[in-house]
Amino acid sequence: MHLKNASFPLPLIAWALLPGGCATKALWEEVRFARFHEPASPATLRLAYSNRAQDVLVEYDESCEEKTFIKRRADFLYDNRQRIETRRKPRFVRPARAVGFEPIRVLESPRAITAPAAAGIHAVVSTDNQSFTLYTNEMSLGSFDLPVYTDASRKTKQVLLTPVTVTTDLTIVGGYLFLLAWSTGQLYWVH
Repeated sequence: MHLKNASFPLPLIAWALLPGGCATKALWEEVRFARFHEPASPATLRLAYSNRAQDVLVEYDESCEEKTFIKRRADFLYDNRQRIETRRKPRFVRPARAVGFEPIRVLESPRAITAPAAAGIHAVVSTDNQSFTLYTNEMSLGSFDLPVYTDASRKTKQVLLTPVTVTTDLTIVGGYLFLLAWSTGQLYWVH
């Protein structure tokens, strides 16, 4: 088999290489193989302040969509704030680190605040158990989301499957170009 004219129009080749449903593009979609970790419901939130770290230790129950068990997690609030806001896995610590920390009162609703609670640092959990607001006296220190992130196994699976999807894409493009050349009479058989 020989090509009579091996010069195909470049725009046509570019179009064939960039189809909307290519396997490699689909493999690298953000949610492909993602396993989400998020606060359990209820999250059983506990907070404690560390004078030494000058940070708040956040303890909560975490669930993973593929697993049926609940895991107790702990991380430092301000140290992990940017990671949590960008939905990356926080740097977790052992919940046992809270020994010697000053407990922070956690309330289920703003109506539960009493005069003694309003005099110190306390937190109010959101109704969806996904975040909480810290208060000192009656002034808000800010609202903070509990971690929601995907685990690293997604990237590993994507990297391992990339050679297969690239081969699939090239086979589809090669088949398309062969059929295009054959249907336009640009291929002929030499015996």
